[in-house]
Amino acid sequence: MKRTSRILGSVCLASAALAACVAPDVPGDGGSSDGGDGSGGTVIGPSPAPGPPILQPDDGDDGSGGTGLGTSEILVPECASDCLGFSDPLDATLPWIVVDGVSAAEQAELDAGGTLPLCVSEPASGTLFPAAWTRPRFVFSGAGAAAKIVLTTPRMRHPLTIYSATVPVVLPALAWASLSRSVYNEDITFTITSGGGTATGTFQIVPVAAGGSMVFWGSTGTKPGEQTNALYGFGVGDEGVIRAMYPGDIGGTAISDNANLRSKDTTTQGSSTCVGCHTSTPDGKAVASMDDWSWNLRLYSIEEATAGEAPDYLTGAGAAMLSMTWLGGPTFSAGDWATGARRMVTTWSERLLGENEFWRTHDGSVLSNDPTQLVWMDMASTAEVPVDISRATPAEYENPGQEMQRAVAGMRGTGWEVILRDGDTNYPVLPDWSHDGETIVYTSTDLPQDGRIGGASEVDLFTVPFNDGAGGDAEPVAGADSSDFEYYPDFSPDDELLAYNKLAAFATNPGREDSFDHVYYRPDSDIYVIPAEGGTATRLVSNDAVCEGTTGQLYNSWAKWAPSHATDESTGRTYYFLIFSTARNSPFDIDRGSGRTSPASQLYMTTVIREADGSITSGPAIYLWNQRNLVSGAGDSASVSPLLTNNVTPAWDEFQIPPVPPVVVK
Repeated sequence: MKRTSRILGSVCLASAALAACVAPDVPGDGGSSDGGDGSGGTVIGPSPAPGPPILQPDDGDDGSGGTGLGTSEILVPECASDCLGFSDPLDATLPWIVVDGVSAAEQAELDAGGTLPLCVSEPASGTLFPAAWTRPRFVFSGAGAAAKIVLTTPRMRHPLTIYSATVPVVLPALAWASLSRSVYNEDITFTITSGGGTATGTFQIVPVAAGGSMVFWGSTGTKPGEQTNALYGFGVGDEGVIRAMYPGDIGGTAISDNANLRSKDTTTQGSSTCVGCHTSTPDGKAVASMDDWSWNLRLYSIEEATAGEAPDYLTGAGAAMLSMTWLGGPTFSAGDWATGARRMVTTWSERLLGENEFWRTHDGSVLSNDPTQLVWMDMASTAEVPVDISRATPAEYENPGQEMQRAVAGMRGTGWEVILRDGDTNYPVLPDWSHDGETIVYTSTDLPQDGRIGGASEVDLFTVPFNDGAGGDAEPVAGADSSDFEYYPDFSPDDELLAYNKLAAFATNPGREDSFDHVYYRPDSDIYVIPAEGGTATRLVSNDAVCEGTTGQLYNSWAKWAPSHATDESTGRTYYFLIFSTARNSPFDIDRGSGRTSPASQLYMTTVIREADGSITSGPAIYLWNQRNLVSGAGDSASVSPLLTNNVTPAWDEFQIPPVPPVVVK
């Protein structure tokens, strides 16, 4: 006797990506994606035509909207053998066979097998999933109109068989929940048959559930504006994302390089126009992000009840320091934060056109990359300023004679200060502050531009002690100071490892406007991991193309660690997770000027393992298919629409963003 389950409903959504603080035209909407890899997926067979997904309330057992498992710990299997995760939910004596939209004749044809090769991009064979991650889906090229997928693992009593009329095919929630609770570091074998072709591969689940939430910058073009780009976010296991912040939703007043209200690319003077290059405060309640030119920063709540408002600790003096022009990417430290301090580290490109006049309109007499300094700023400084721009509305903003900027100049030594980097004669950009508060790692380059890397010829990783803001001797990270370009460093949650970009040195174009030939966003960049103290660098497996694209031309970039990790004391293995952007699954091209384009980027993640001997192993890239599903509303009124954006500069932390409505995309 054979029992079959028939599941109806579908989703066919799409996604996007890129890099730098430039914005999109219309976030949220876009055209169709190029093939099955880009769609949000179907649970097991979508409806006959692409359309809006069917949403079902989260029953708490499917891994959507939270893992239900502890993070930062090694998980123990709940079932040792003869497990029922692949057994029929209504009769555990029978195998689970799911049929959606496939006739009996088609099933028989699929049962006959195939001989032609299929290329499976999701999951790539050898993939290492975190427990209770967003459900795996099956995507493959060379497919016919219908597909058969069979999953087996020794721990399960039965195989799981899925007949689907279309792809992608998303693993049933109950099956994934069972695997996530019991099958660790064991091969799960899949066999796919479709269109006369066949493929077999394996994937594993590591005994750790990732923690935290992810917030990324999304745009559909290069035009800044109050609603042309946004921050989007989701938690582990979510099957969609929410829009967390438009630039125009940030409260207070945004000013430009001449200390007047920001007016370029705005419909309302004094509004922000970009939210890129963002990071979380250590408590996860606020975000610091970079506005558009002239690259000052904003700090605002990301919590649902107070979104866009200034945090309580942010003073008028702190907001004034953030308004300094030509700043770089911000970074905080949990260790420093735990002391009660509210300090931020960033870089600053000085504009001294006259005594204490740092914010005068750039007139071309001072290069925008000379000099760049590493600085700390006290967001809770009690220094007096004439206006609190974090709370004053544009109509209330008054700053005659640049009194606020002159007040900031007078705060040097108490509210902000340059962090000394003795021994490094180049310039710092894009720092990351260790979680223990002891060390800053940064990119040292001979030619920065606007807080990033310009047409440089030297690009290496350096560290410097924070030393309560005083700095000290700057040292190159051994193994990441070669003749290659190494940049975008990020400390692992235990400060033991660094993830960073690396590419072979090339002859950059020194032209200020020709970012196409600068270092910061390159097709040939890959992601490496190295001990924070220096040592042997390891190129991650997730850099490699599978089924599409060309390895070494995928724009792999901006890797950020999950806030949680766990060590298995019995094996000495430590498990970490990384999110990064890459041009795989790109939904459109971005105009880079002079008739040149770059593919928009998407978000992927990978598992990284530090073995007992210190060596690094890693798994193939895992596509975050939920990034194309924008969820609006809540409960019965929740809806999903396609999100086609260029998704870059992801951050993975304890963001206290509003939860994605607890739905399962079917």
